[in-house]
Amino acid sequence: MIFCNLASGSKGNCSYISSNDTSILVDVGINCKAVEQRAAIVGIDISRVDAIIITHEHIDHMQGVCALSSKYNIPVYIHPSSYYSFVGKVGTEICNLKANSFDRPFDIGSLNINAFRVSHDAAYTQGFTISDGEKSIVMATDLGYLNDNVYKRMQNADYIYIESNYDQSMLFNGKYPKYLQYRIDGKNGHLSNVETSNAIARLYLENGRKRFMLAHLSQNNNTPDVALQTLFSTLGQHNIDVKDIEIAIADQANPSEIITI
Repeated sequence: MIFCNLASGSKGNCSYISSNDTSILVDVGINCKAVEQRAAIVGIDISRVDAIIITHEHIDHMQGVCALSSKYNIPVYIHPSSYYSFVGKVGTEICNLKANSFDRPFDIGSLNINAFRVSHDAAYTQGFTISDGEKSIVMATDLGYLNDNVYKRMQNADYIYIESNYDQSMLFNGKYPKYLQYRIDGKNGHLSNVETSNAIARLYLENGRKRFMLAHLSQNNNTPDVALQTLFSTLGQHNIDVKDIEIAIADQANPSEIITI
């Protein structure tokens, strides 16, 4: 099973997962050309993608869905609430629509998709556990807080893609209006560096989880260095050796390396 992040952040999100003869994209929040270019950099053939699955309808997760799906005839799996909200906002219907309630696990080729709800201010927001029967990855971004159900999903995952959106000091001392600050910091907003760092420390200590990618970093209220400093400080407080944990950071403008799970 392999994973590659093609884009992550407030300007667009897109990830690639493949195992055996099956390849999928999670979200397409960048335009079709950008997906093609970034995929080509790491040797991914977008024309061979079997499906697109959508976490929620916000434009930074769906900007390029219609164009990419239409060009390559890729089916799009999306919750009906997300679909109707998206169409209502942008007025564009999705080609190759596969409306799915996501209320039970289902297979796309050799990959099993198991969705779980997360708290975010969209019509319907979800994360995914994606498995090929041997290895699994949990995709959890755009969540205001890490509830017990989401944490349980991460306990047995081989790789965890988790939001680390903002630094509280940067957020509340920045230029965002107060309502937006409280929205981001609220339970239907995003995860802070501190919340994510505490979760990683707990997952390591209680469950031996060692492989993580920090995702959806805010362009205005975070930096990779700040996110890492917060994480390393938290790990130090728990007497965890940083060298024992594999940490990558998803980038907004560049694809990650191909990661074998």
